[in-house]
Amino acid sequence: MRGIVFDIDDTLYCRQDMLVKAAEIVLGVKIDDWREFIRIFYEKSDMNMAGLESGAVSTRDTNGWRYNETFRILGLPYEPKDGGLAADAYLELQSHMFISDSLAKVLDKLASDPNVRLGILTAGESKHQWNKVDMLGLDRWFDRRNIVVTGDTPYTKPDVNLCRMMESRLDLTPSDLWMIGDSYKHDITGAISAGWHTLWINRRGLPSQEKDPDIIVLNDNELVAALSAL
Repeated sequence: MRGIVFDIDDTLYCRQDMLVKAAEIVLGVKIDDWREFIRIFYEKSDMNMAGLESGAVSTRDTNGWRYNETFRILGLPYEPKDGGLAADAYLELQSHMFISDSLAKVLDKLASDPNVRLGILTAGESKHQWNKVDMLGLDRWFDRRNIVVTGDTPYTKPDVNLCRMMESRLDLTPSDLWMIGDSYKHDITGAISAGWHTLWINRRGLPSQEKDPDIIVLNDNELVAALSAL
């Protein structure tokens, strides 16, 4: 028996294109260096994730601040209200998010395997993350009892206690579990510390880290191939 635990954002679906497109819609400009835009946006995301997870600030306010900080650092023309407008545009784009056909087929196979237990460990505001579960139709593959949203807990990623919660829900030991995620800091380090196997979706092509994951993939095609071989 083995367990496979997924993050949601930039793991089960890719949000990077939507983040950039929302900014382009509001500012009316073309963002050529999208990798640098995403790097800065995610750097700012790390700075206020705890407040978001605890519910101290709303998802809209958090993303609005992240957008304005990214605009400022990149020297893009913006007004203070543009961050919130970009957050609204991003939310609208998210309403059309979907699981790719190739990933859905792999999830179908895993969900039907009696020797596999699936789970989700995702960071963010409770309501916002559960909305994503519903919009993506994740009930098709994941038992809601095996979905942990950090906003529903006292912990934030990469706290090992989140891994221990998932071990209890799936009734599996650390050596039987895999963590699949895009953030080395939030998804992979905690799982490594917990004694899990790890698969890092390194979409931004970041440099090698201090502790290597078991598997590194760069895109959805490589992710599907790796999951098929687990």
